[in-house]
Amino acid sequence: MIKTGITGGRGFIGKHLVETFKNKKNIKVFCCDMPDCDILKEDSLKEFVKDKNVIIHAAAINRGTDIEVVAGSVVGTYNLISAMEKHKSRAKLIFLSSIQAETDTLYGKSKRLAEIMLEDFSRRTKIPVAIFRLTNVFGEGCKPFYNSVVATFCHQIANNKELTINPESRNKKINLIYVGDVIEIIIEEIKKYRKNPFYFKRVNLKNEISVGNLAKLMQSFKNKPKLKSKFHKDLYKTYLSHT
Repeated sequence: MIKTGITGGRGFIGKHLVETFKNKKNIKVFCCDMPDCDILKEDSLKEFVKDKNVIIHAAAINRGTDIEVVAGSVVGTYNLISAMEKHKSRAKLIFLSSIQAETDTLYGKSKRLAEIMLEDFSRRTKIPVAIFRLTNVFGEGCKPFYNSVVATFCHQIANNKELTINPESRNKKINLIYVGDVIEIIIEEIKKYRKNPFYFKRVNLKNEISVGNLAKLMQSFKNKPKLKSKFHKDLYKTYLSHT
């Protein structure tokens, strides 16, 4: 039995992880979510890190005050690794980072700092840490007008609203990844043994499309669309979840 802890189990990716793991007999899930477990309070993490084989760190705050955003990534990560050291947890730690770590936004900088902290933690303690820097994740259950253009377009199209596209963004290319593919990557990592305790990967499945072409493609979902690829099928499933 693989005892697996998930921070942010009620978040977008966290919910998909929990739902997937429910159907796997060899994985038992433990979530860290408020009010019972607060990643911003190290003392509340004692039972969460105890006796775990794997911990998936998915919790984050990407909207809020500057202090809340920084705390969500930096303080939360610091408290998690401090609790692991204090309570002698040797769990494999999987961190879901973001492509925003390559930007100068406050959220991006906080994600990058969390990555640096985790790399140092792994090299210092020899505890296995895998960091996956994810591109724009979409899928069922993602909130519109939050942090996913796919979810926003789905909501607007399903409700016969005009798509809101910034003219400067129309030709901007974005790389998208379906949440189901993220889950598969995580499951593979849980099973994998690596000689080097620290592992980093920038996840890019080459689903690159301009914002304008994404809008046109998704508007075609109102009729009977011809789905040319897995990527198109995943977008369509996401659209149907909003209808």
